[in-house]
Amino acid sequence: MELTRFNCYIGTARGFLLSTTDKPTGIRHVKPDFISEVTALTFDTERKKIFIGYKNGCVHIFDSIQNTYIQEVTNLFGKGSTVGLSYLKTSLIVGKSDGIINIWNGNSNNHFDLNLGENETLNSISCNDNRNCIGTGGEHNDFKIWDIEMQKCIFKAKSLGHDSLNLPIPTSVRGIMFSSEDPHLSYCCTKEGHVLLYDDRAQRRPVVKFLETKASYTTIASSYRERQCLVGTTRGYMQLLDMKVGKCMKTFTTFAGSVTDIVCDPIEPYVFSTSLDRHLRVHHLETKELLQKTYMKVNLTTLLVTPAVKEEKKEQDERDNINSVNIEDGVDLDDEYETIFQNMEVVGEEKKKKKNKRYLEECSKKAVKRHKVKNKH
Repeated sequence: MELTRFNCYIGTARGFLLSTTDKPTGIRHVKPDFISEVTALTFDTERKKIFIGYKNGCVHIFDSIQNTYIQEVTNLFGKGSTVGLSYLKTSLIVGKSDGIINIWNGNSNNHFDLNLGENETLNSISCNDNRNCIGTGGEHNDFKIWDIEMQKCIFKAKSLGHDSLNLPIPTSVRGIMFSSEDPHLSYCCTKEGHVLLYDDRAQRRPVVKFLETKASYTTIASSYRERQCLVGTTRGYMQLLDMKVGKCMKTFTTFAGSVTDIVCDPIEPYVFSTSLDRHLRVHHLETKELLQKTYMKVNLTTLLVTPAVKEEKKEQDERDNINSVNIEDGVDLDDEYETIFQNMEVVGEEKKKKKNKRYLEECSKKAVKRHKVKNKH
């Protein structure tokens, strides 16, 4: 598998936006005007623009075709870092760590407050395109679903209960993901080692639970198979979970640092991941083989992947434009050729005779010269 088949965009702890090129080991980087950690990345609907969220609260728009920053998202409400970005239809959803959700569409900006408690924080948001809603969660902040249009909570998860010592089980959400097969299914992973599957039609508690007692999860991503997900840990390994039964299927252990982000190809069994060991990795989901490992020189925080589209050559486009016929103008190709032949110059008999006469005169002169040379000898 060649990395050049995909375009990877990676956010870093220093604020750089790295991207892969058409060369296997080529790395392109773009630097903003300030130094701040990239905390969130998302595409627009056409996947031509990338929205970049920073720890200092700023949000920039990057043109992936021109490879340059084109705009800064202004008039955002809320304080603290940008904890999540999602693009929903024609609006950009911006989540701030103090619980303010911005709905920015270029001309105006609406916002609403999640009304967080004293010890609660917002650490993760995710968008559900099928239902026009977002999922939120954070430190001591259970998973919730909010309707964007009504700007109110439509689902609130119940606590996980109490442990064997009758103490409440804490929930600190670190990653949220909505199912592509069923819009009512949602996943979240926690700092305490839980991966939870919710069905908001059935109950407020998770319908399937998975617990890794030694793990602290950092990120979650969907797999190309139904009800399977990938989770990364702070201990430097990645797991493939089957949430039909709540079981770990595979463990990927080639990391030397905390896994920061994961992206799985929706069709092929390729998994892209970044970690604090400064490497971009590509694994085969079925065989666990490490297909690609690229050193990116800085700490990596977020990741976006899209298939690479090779641009056609300009010469070929010009040929296609020349050979194309504009039917709307009513141009008939046979009539056009006929007019060209009619306007061509006709070679008459007189011109042919003049050419033949000149040819015979030149031949006779050459024959006379050869005859004179022979007589001298």
